[in-house]
Order: sequence, then structure tokens, then C-alpha cells
Amino acid sequence: MIAMRKKITVIPSTYSGRGQAGDFEWMLNQPEYENTLFIFNDNEEQFDAFVNGESSGFTRGGGNAAIRPFRKNSPPRAAGVPTGRSGRGYSSLDEPTKAKIDQALAVITDLLETGNYDSIIFSANETKTCIGTGIFDVGADVRAYIFGRLVGT
Repeated sequence: MIAMRKKITVIPSTYSGRGQAGDFEWMLNQPEYENTLFIFNDNEEQFDAFVNGESSGFTRGGGNAAIRPFRKNSPPRAAGVPTGRSGRGYSSLDEPTKAKIDQALAVITDLLETGNYDSIIFSANETKTCIGTGIFDVGADVRAYIFGRLVGT
């Protein structure tokens, strides 16, 4: 579970089309989400670039990673959790994969501890039982692990 100082509302969100709830890029521009941290599915290479302060860690991506540039905001409005590397989704939750995901979750925890956020929103599948994915084919155990850590189960 992600540790937090104050109560943060955790909202699993399902994409259903442009210009409506679930479209993170659109939601970021709606006043009701001004204190929300949006969690997007990142790739390991660009997450590492972000950690190292390299410009490619802030470039627009596909799917919900379109909001990657918003992690440059002050305070950041977006944070990524890697779901794959080298153009492929993580197939299983091995130790290196778990360590990389945990590194990203630690970044999110640090952001939440600033007190700048009332809620987090992340992509979920239609039944809201694991994270939602679109570009990468991600192993079920990986999706369930990330979901569980975000919702605190």
C-alpha cells in the first residue's frame, strides 16, 4: 500500500473515449481534478530517464502516457509506473520487475506526502479489479500487483 500522511481518495478510472472521464489529458484540464495526481502506465526506459532528469522522461507518450509531460508541472500532476520495457509489457512479476515498480511507487508516495493532492486516479480495467492497459500486453500478476499497491489491498 502506498503510505500517505493525509487521506487520499483513490480512483480507478476506465477509459471510455475522448473528452470525458477516463481521458486523463482532458481530465487534467477540468477544475474538479486540480488537486489530483494522475498515474499513467509508463515504460521503464522513460521512467529511468525521468529519474535521471533527462528530457525523454517528460515527453508525450501513447495511451495514458500522453500525460507524461505533466510530471514537469509544479507540483507534478502526473506520475508513471512502468508496465514494460523494450517495447513489450512485463510478462511476469519477477524480482527486477517488482523492484522497478516499487521504485515508481516510492516516487508516488513522496509526491503524496507533500500534501498537494486530495486524490489519485489511475487506469483500471472495466471491472476495476486490476490496472487497465492498452499498448502493452502486461502479465496478470503485474497488473494485479500495481493495482493492489495503488488501492491498498
